[in-house]
Amino acid sequence: MIIAITGTPGVGKTTISKELAKKLKAKHIDITEVVKKYKLYKEYCEDMDSYLIDFEKLKDFLKKFKDEDIIILDGHVSHLLDVDYTIVLRCNPLIIKERLEKRNYNKKKVMENVQAELLDVCLCESKGKVYEIDTTNKKVDEIVDEILDAIKHKKERKGIVDWLSKYYYLL
Repeated sequence: MIIAITGTPGVGKTTISKELAKKLKAKHIDITEVVKKYKLYKEYCEDMDSYLIDFEKLKDFLKKFKDEDIIILDGHVSHLLDVDYTIVLRCNPLIIKERLEKRNYNKKKVMENVQAELLDVCLCESKGKVYEIDTTNKKVDEIVDEILDAIKHKKERKGIVDWLSKYYYLL
């Protein structure tokens, strides 16, 4: 089983993915890390301080893990890959803004990601079995337990978060 943990940067994907992988005894793959390490990109965009992923190279790279029972794909583009289940993590845009500023993201990148969260970009792009979770003010164990329950019972849930009506002024 391949599980995508996706969401806007700053929602807690890596923290949640690593803990989930421990509980499931699964292989954890950080998409951003492997894209950089194995040069699975087409080019680097200096303006946005990010890499343009070569999805064909990334898909070929992931084939080497086909014998794993469970794979956790951690990354804000993981929902664009061939997966069995997608968990979309959401978080209050003001918290995301604060977290990304602490990571020293440039202003343009911070606002692009805040706006992506406001507009449900990762959720809207996700296909197949999708389960959305608002991570705002939740503990890691609580989120992981919810994911485990969702997977066990094959739950699907979308549309539980509406940041736009509250934070429209951030657009």
